[in-house]
Amino acid sequence: MTIELKPQPKKKLIVFPQDKGGIGKSFIATLLYDYLTEQSIKLKTFDLDHANSTFQRFVPEADFLDTDVDANKLAVLDTMVNALETVDVVLVDNRASGGTKVLRYIEDSRLTQLQKDLDFELLFVVVVLEDKDAISQIADLLDAYHDRVRWLVVRNYRDTATITMYDGSKTRERLQTMGTLEIEVPCLTEVTRNKLQLNNLTVSKGRTSPKVHLLDRSRCKTFHEGMAAQFDKAKGEILP
Repeated sequence: MTIELKPQPKKKLIVFPQDKGGIGKSFIATLLYDYLTEQSIKLKTFDLDHANSTFQRFVPEADFLDTDVDANKLAVLDTMVNALETVDVVLVDNRASGGTKVLRYIEDSRLTQLQKDLDFELLFVVVVLEDKDAISQIADLLDAYHDRVRWLVVRNYRDTATITMYDGSKTRERLQTMGTLEIEVPCLTEVTRNKLQLNNLTVSKGRTSPKVHLLDRSRCKTFHEGMAAQFDKAKGEILP
C-alpha cells in the first residue's frame, strides 16, 4: 500500500506594506500578534518604526530593525527572512513613510520569486478605511504585486461606520476577483483605547490588567472575542 505524504504547510511572512501613517497598522499588528500567540504559533515579530516603535511598546519581545538607511544597506531586512528558519510565522509592523524601503528590499532580493525555494508565503495585510491615500496605495501595490503575494484586507472602522470610498472602488473589485478575504476591526471605545496606549497594553492584556478600570477590561473582552472570530475567518491566510 502506498502512503501519500501530505505536503507540510508553508510558513508565513506577514507584512504591512502601506506607506500611509495613522491608518491603524500598528494596532492591527498587535491584534494579530495576540491571535497568533493564543494559537500557540511559533512566532517572531519585528518593528520597523524607528521614530515611534509603537508596536514594540505593546510587544516588548519584538525586535527593532532600522530601515532608515541607504538603499545599499537594506540587507538588514534579511533578519526577518532568516527568522523563518526557526519559527513558522514572522510578523512585521512597518513604519509610516517606510513602505518604499520594504518594497525596495523585496524587489532587490527577488523575495517573491524565492517563496517556493524558501517554503514560505508572503502575505500583504492592507488596511482600508475612509481614506483616499490609503486606498490609492493599495491600488499601486496591486499593480506591482498582483498574484505574486497573498492578500488580506482589514476594514478598519475606527473613525466611520462605513467605508464607502473603498466599497465602490476598482481596487476592491480587483481584490475580490482574486478571492481576497476581508476581515473587520470594529471601533474600540476611545477611553479604553487611550488607557491601553497609556499603559502599553494590547487588547488581550487589557482584559485582565489591574492598570485599567473594570469597564475597560470588559470592553477589551468583548473586542477580543470579536477579533478572534474575525481572524478565524482568515486562518488559511494567517496560519502556517
